[in-house]
Amino acid sequence: MKLPYSTRMTRRALALGFAAACGAGLGACASPEQKRQANLYQDGATCTEFGARSGTPEYTECMLTQQSRRDNKQRDSLEQTALTSQIARDSQEMSRKVRCDRDAKKDREAGLRPRRCD
Repeated sequence: MKLPYSTRMTRRALALGFAAACGAGLGACASPEQKRQANLYQDGATCTEFGARSGTPEYTECMLTQQSRRDNKQRDSLEQTALTSQIARDSQEMSRKVRCDRDAKKDREAGLRPRRCD
C-alpha cells in the first residue's frame, strides 16, 4: 500500500530529526574538558605543522585562528540544525494544510459545509 505524499514527507522529516538527535547525543560522550584538551592538542599540532614554534607570536596567532575556525564551524552547525528543524516544521504544516484542503473538498462534494483550513 502506497502512503500519501504528506505522510511520507512527515516520516522523512521525523527520521531526519531523529538522525540529528542521535548524532548530537553521540558527540556528547566526552567531557567538555576532554574535548578542550583534544582541541588544544590538535590545534598545537596543526600550528607546528605550519612551522610556528610554541611561544612565538606566529604560534599564538595560529592558535587563535584555529579556535576561530572551530567556533565558526560550530556556529554553522547550529545554524544548519535550526534550519533543518524549521524545514521539518514547515513540512508538517504543509502536510496538515494539504490534508485539511482535501477533507474540505470532500465535504463540499458531499454537500456538507466545508471545514476551514486556517
